[in-house]
This record gives sequence, structure tokens and C-alpha cells, in this order.
Amino acid sequence: MVTATGIAPGSEMTAQMEQVEERNVSGVLHIASIFASHMVLQRNKPIAVFGALAADCAGMEVVAEIHDFDGSLIAQEHAYSSQNVVNGFSQWRVMLPAQPEGGPYTLRIVAGNDAIEFDDVLIGEVWLAGGQSNMELELRNSEHADEALEDCADPLLRFYNAPKTGVINRNAENTSSWQESSPENSGVMSAVAYYFARKLRSELDPDLPVGIVDCYIGGTSITCWMSEDALNSSGAGRDYLTRYQRAIAGKTQQQFDLETSDWESQVDEWNANVAAAREADPDIAQEKLNEQFGACPWPPPLTPTSQWRPSGPFHAMLERIMPYSLAGFLWYQGEEDEQYCGFYRELLGMMIGEWRARWSENLPFLIVQLPQWIDKKVDETEGDPMLWPVLREAQWDAAQSIDNVYVICTIDCGEYDNIHPVDKRTPGERLADCALRQVYGMSRIPVYGPTVLGFRCDPNGRVRLFFRYAHGLHFDGTTPGSRGDASVAELPSLVRSPESSGFELAGADGVFHPATAAIFVDCDIDDLVNSRVNVVDYNATEFGIPVNSRSIGTITLATPDVPEPMAMRYAWRSWGPAPLFNDDGLPAQPFRLDLTDHTAPVESVEPVTPDGTAD
Repeated sequence: MVTATGIAPGSEMTAQMEQVEERNVSGVLHIASIFASHMVLQRNKPIAVFGALAADCAGMEVVAEIHDFDGSLIAQEHAYSSQNVVNGFSQWRVMLPAQPEGGPYTLRIVAGNDAIEFDDVLIGEVWLAGGQSNMELELRNSEHADEALEDCADPLLRFYNAPKTGVINRNAENTSSWQESSPENSGVMSAVAYYFARKLRSELDPDLPVGIVDCYIGGTSITCWMSEDALNSSGAGRDYLTRYQRAIAGKTQQQFDLETSDWESQVDEWNANVAAAREADPDIAQEKLNEQFGACPWPPPLTPTSQWRPSGPFHAMLERIMPYSLAGFLWYQGEEDEQYCGFYRELLGMMIGEWRARWSENLPFLIVQLPQWIDKKVDETEGDPMLWPVLREAQWDAAQSIDNVYVICTIDCGEYDNIHPVDKRTPGERLADCALRQVYGMSRIPVYGPTVLGFRCDPNGRVRLFFRYAHGLHFDGTTPGSRGDASVAELPSLVRSPESSGFELAGADGVFHPATAAIFVDCDIDDLVNSRVNVVDYNATEFGIPVNSRSIGTITLATPDVPEPMAMRYAWRSWGPAPLFNDDGLPAQPFRLDLTDHTAPVESVEPVTPDGTAD
């Protein structure tokens, strides 16, 4: 099995650079590096301003002020630095009163005779974009990058890239800055986060600034973004820490340096070869690149300063920007945890809880569910390891069971044999739609694909599924990229043969077989409530159907290979058919059901024969 990892194409890790002047230091006053001119501060909630003072200034007063363009005072607050000295510094935090959107302003921080000012400061909506390589993949390397960059100039859309590192790198922090979206700047912004922010800018008030805090590293496990205390609180987290300790045990610093240097040389050579090949042939396939140059050298060596060690980026990146006031979090990660996918749901819940605790707020958490992908070599030799479906289920479950957590389905996205799909507009805009509806209350924005609500089984081996958000329920395409393709589309769009339906049934032996799937005339809410349906979504009030809902959808499954179905699943593959959509163009969520002990006679379901036609 190939572990799904890697750095996003073209993304640059924080490298060594010439020493630069401390930009957020004045005398005894130190301010966190995320504060800079051109930044966006969060509106309508207290604004956290934080930093440190020299050790001999413990207990000193720190004052933060917001001034308008004419120098008039907008807001002011003060606090005293801690009496506790840690690593030679006394920490302080000032909470400025909540402000509406606006700007440009000046933010001024004063401690004794020392002061620092930041200008061109806006107040609007600020989101943190976190995760690994698919959040990291930059706009300049995404699909239609040239067009996007030509059209990206927007002085009210701004971003801050947290330096990518496994240990605190003050020199890198001193070179970091907030930047306006422009053709010159935005190429190094997360493509997903850019499309998210752009849609927020287009749908919300046109004068409302939007800021993105980019905080990610390709190839990182979820455990890289959690503290040691959190990891040690569970068996799953402790296992990650134990594996890391075993990997570094008995090695000297010289060995760590040599391993890292050798790996960096291999990666540099591989990147140079791939870049040259792509320049010569922009359409060259990933498979061809792998044939010529091999896979990207991975994994990197683990060291006590590695970006990929448990808790490394948490301390070196995330803690450095906590608790910068935010509207919420965007999260696109999971690929690196494929091998231990059975623990992902537990870790995801722990991480969400820790982040919210550190920000002291139940902030919205928006998750990109993993799209489709499989390594070609694995597919052709070992076969599908069926681990990504487990990760997707964990992400979906988190959204169903944790308050203020949401997930967007991307099962219609992805690229075969390329773990870094270049279409980042789809996930970015779906995240934005999710935020617009769930966070900003825009109920007109569609965000739900067909979602299974319940089922009935009959004595003849047929299974009838009931879906909500199923207006215009239909099949389209098979795997990503095939929607609307006449060469692969089947007619009618309401019936699918077993090989392309994405639905599977299993009997008592647990072996799944592809099933014919047929969409029938939608029933209304009364038909569902009055029938003996085994409800899957127990959290749905009145089955989760709004009073004015147009309809719910029904699909009947059958296969002669499974006369007595005990279980079913849909789109339960790393890469495979997932053709079910509603007329909002949103895909059905992958799912699986236990059908045992939930049988009821079906009185009015049209039977489906194995060839997909109605009796």
C-alpha cells in the first residue's frame, strides 16, 4: 500500500534566509508576528491583541488603540503583562471591544516608552485555513491559474501566510506579512482559501473585507496540529507519539542533519525534473512523470525539529497565531492519516475541541471531505485498500455529532493517480456556500446533496432508500470528470446498471456486490411518515424535511447475487462510481447502512428486476 502523502506541487517550505530586522519589536515591547500593516481584524467580537514584554517588565501595562484616518480614537483598552516569565518573556493580551466592519485604521500598541503602529488595518471577516497539501496547493498551481490570477485584484481580500516550519523561526516570521489579493501576490495563497474568500466577497456586503490566515503544511498528520497533552489523553494519540519516539531513538544530531540534507537534495532534484518536464509539456500526465522520475521522495525523515513530527507545527505555527480573533476554521486534511484511519474520528474531535478551547470560543469548523483518489500502481496490483471511505465517514460523522461543525462533500472531485487535484475552485466555493448558509444565515444558498434518511427492505431482496434534499434526483457520469460526458452517460438517467450505480449490497457473508439502482417517482412527506421506514437520521426533526419541501426521493436497489441483503453502501471506494446528484448539482454523500433487524414489508414499491427495468 502507498501512503497518501506529499507536499503540494510548487509549494515552498520555509527555508533558511538572510537575517532580517525584527519588525514587531520596539524596546521591551514584542507583538505577535501575525499583526502587521494591511491586516484584517475580525468584526463584531472582541479583538485579541497579544505579544510579550522583556522579562524585567513583568506586570507592566500595555495599551492598544484603534485610530481612524484622521487620528481620532475609535477604541482603546489595556491589560497588564503576566508576572510569570517564560523563556525570558512576560506574556500579555489586550482585548479591544468589538467593532463593526470598516477601515482603514491604525492599530497602535504602547508599553511604557515603547510603541508600535500598524497602518491600513481593516475590520471584516477572518478565517483560518488549515490542513495539509490540498489546502496548501497554491493558486498559481491550480486549474486555470492564469485566468484566476489575472482577475484576482481585490484590495479588500487579504491573506497572511504563517511560515511553514516545525520549530519557531523568528526570522521567517519577520519576513511574513499581510498582503492584498493581486496578480503579484496571490499566486502563493491557498487556492481553496482564495476561492472561498472570493465568493464571500461576492455574496456578502461589497464593502466587507475578508482576511485569510493560511496555516498548513503538506504531508502533515492531524497529530501535527495538536499538543502533546491532547495526544497523551488518548490511546490513538499516544500511539502516534510512540511511533515518533521510536523513529528518532538512538540517533545523533549529525545523523538527523545528514538524513534531512539527503532527503532535501532528492526532493530538489525531483522538483526540478518535474518542473522542466511540465514546462516542456504542460499537459504531461502524472503517470508519465512518475514513470520518468519516480514518485516524489516521501516520507521525509523524522527529526526533533521536523515539520512532520507530532505537535511540531502546533507549537511552531498555530500557537504563534493563537488567539487571533476569527470567524471560523477551514480544514482540508486526512490523507496523511490513511494508514491509521480507524483513529481519525477520535483525533478529529479532539483537535476541534482543543482549537476551540485555545480560542475560548465555539468557532464554526468547516471540513472538506476527502475527494476521490487512488494510486494507479496500488489499484492495478493490490487493489483498493478501502481506507479513504473510512476517513470520509469520520469527517461526515464529526459534522453530524459535534456542534457547529460542517462538512462539504467532494466525492465528485479528485483525479485518478494524482493526490493533488488541481480543481480547487469547487471545494473552495462549496466551503463558501457552507459558510454563507450555516454561519451567515443565507438560506437561499444550496449546500445539501441527496442525503439518506431511511430505508425499507422487502422479502424479495429489494431495498428501498429514502433521501432528503432529493429534488431533481438523477444520475450523472460515474467517476470525477465524467459528468455530462455522452460517451459514459447512461440512459435513462433514472436507472443505473450495477457496474456504474455506486450502490452495493451484501448478505450474511459480508461480501458486497454491485446493485442495480432505479430512481422512482418522488413521494411526498405524508407517504414517508405513514410508512414503516427505518429512519437513519435520528437527528432530523420530522425527518428533516421542511414543510415546504418539494419532495423526497426514493431509490430501489436489487441484485440477484444478494437475495437477502444485510448491508448496503454507496460510493464506498477510494475511486469508483458516485453518480447520484440533485438538481442543485450537489453530490450524494457516501454512506453505508446495516440492514439487519430492520425489515418491513413493502406495499407500494415498484419492484426492480436485475436488468434495471420495472416489473
